[in-house]
Amino acid sequence: MKILYIMDPYCKWCYATSDAIQQLFDALEGKLPFEVIPAGMLAGEFTQVQSPETAFAHRKLDANITKETGKEFGAGYKSALNEKEMVLDSLVPSRAIMACRTIAPHLTLQFAHRILHARYQDGKDLTDDTVYLEICEQIGIDKPTFFQQFSSQENDENTRQAFLFAEKYAEHYPTLIYEEDGEMDILTEGYSPYSLIELRLSKLLRRSRKS
Repeated sequence: MKILYIMDPYCKWCYATSDAIQQLFDALEGKLPFEVIPAGMLAGEFTQVQSPETAFAHRKLDANITKETGKEFGAGYKSALNEKEMVLDSLVPSRAIMACRTIAPHLTLQFAHRILHARYQDGKDLTDDTVYLEICEQIGIDKPTFFQQFSSQENDENTRQAFLFAEKYAEHYPTLIYEEDGEMDILTEGYSPYSLIELRLSKLLRRSRKS
């Protein structure tokens, strides 16, 4: 039994849901493992480049997300929206998440959420490798070990396999899936408060005990 957390480093709804996901992780710590799966939402042909036009669209969506969820976007991020030609590419931060998952799996959720914070609070450029080295220092991951795994061919392949899995099992982000014996039940797609996620999981766990 485990929880699969399909998310993307550029997914604003993942950022808005991150507090609820963290609360669930804390409640289940030592009971159910979490597996973070980056989705590649803006990878490859879907990579974006910031412009005044995209900035307008982002601000409109940000206001709607804050209104619906109460999650605020940071001043650094709002300022970074004005940086023309900043590349938004999910591959780089997703490779960072997969590297962390390999060398420090127990820290992967925290690592992924710090990437969301780096983007949507601080406005960091997620194509800059130093963002991940800073996160490693913050949460106690050995930076040379991380960078070796981050840069490896193995990690690149693991990341692309994660993208394929996400494409198969998630239509919206974030998606939480309860997996047991190869059977998968969706807990939530898109934004959900903790109370609703916890209720759905409780029902699945009761069903599991009865079977």
